[in-house]
Amino acid sequence: MKLTRRRTLATLAAGTLIARWGEAKAATAFHPSPDLVTAANKEGQIILYTAAFPEVMQDVITAFNKSFPSITVRMVRASGGQLITRVQSEAAAGKLEADVLDHSDRGQTKTIEDLFADYAPPNAADYMPATLVSPKLWPTITPAWAIAWNPEVVKNPPRTWMELCKPEYGDGQIGQVIAPSGGTTWTRIMFERQVLGEDYWAKQAATKPKLYPSGAPLSDAVVRGEVGIAPLILNIVYPKILAGAPIDAAYPPEGVPIVPYGSGILKTAKHPNAARLWMDWNLSEEGQALSITTQGNMTALKTPPVAPPKFDAKVDKLWSPDFAQFQSLHDQWLADWNKAYGYRQ
Repeated sequence: MKLTRRRTLATLAAGTLIARWGEAKAATAFHPSPDLVTAANKEGQIILYTAAFPEVMQDVITAFNKSFPSITVRMVRASGGQLITRVQSEAAAGKLEADVLDHSDRGQTKTIEDLFADYAPPNAADYMPATLVSPKLWPTITPAWAIAWNPEVVKNPPRTWMELCKPEYGDGQIGQVIAPSGGTTWTRIMFERQVLGEDYWAKQAATKPKLYPSGAPLSDAVVRGEVGIAPLILNIVYPKILAGAPIDAAYPPEGVPIVPYGSGILKTAKHPNAARLWMDWNLSEEGQALSITTQGNMTALKTPPVAPPKFDAKVDKLWSPDFAQFQSLHDQWLADWNKAYGYRQ
């Protein structure tokens, strides 16, 4: 499907979420029902399948266990496509182990919607409807794309998406995560073509960026100075910033692509109460505030419980793709990106 620039912008205006938050407010503490906590403690564990960065998810588990130390969270981490394949294979064999599936690609999760139990958090009405693709799936994590750089290597960093096309940043100074890496990157790829223009990939590819399989090795490469600049999810950068690593980041003014996860409880969950407690906590204002302040995530809540770091709610815009386009444009646009960047899978 080829869109002209004019038609692209019309589609963007008609079918895409471009949102501004109101002022952040103080987060409400999470108070689950005593009966739920008792039942969850009796089950004693959760088996979590996740596509999130392991370092990010381990921080979430540690915070959860501060409030609920009697519940062990067993994390199984795999890339997006591999994780969906594993769930489908285990379900077909009647051996699905996961209690909760936590996934960055809402499109892939939507394809196995029938495997999820009915679920909604107590604060369901507080979430932006445009970030929800199913009444069973919820955005426990909402990462956002930023431009990162190593300040020891780059003295004049790009501050806009379009500046990533400047010849002065050529010859491998920029690193890019390959478009087929998963739903997180696909969201950014959609944003680039729909908002920055159909010729953006060609212009950016002309700088000859180095390609990486995912954000974790790319963020490490920025810290080491192997590349100076990279579009990255802030949640893989922000903990490094807090730790004092040589890396910084900023949100560009053209828009901030967000990636609401599609997470839910499986019908076959052997620990359904612990799973519900985990989901309720993650989706509560307390859980979302922790996600924002310690990991640098955004939130799909209509009003953020705390102000996200690096983000100016009076100026910056959140961008989330139209979900129908997120599914329908996927294969052709990834093929187009691969061609533009000379990438072969």
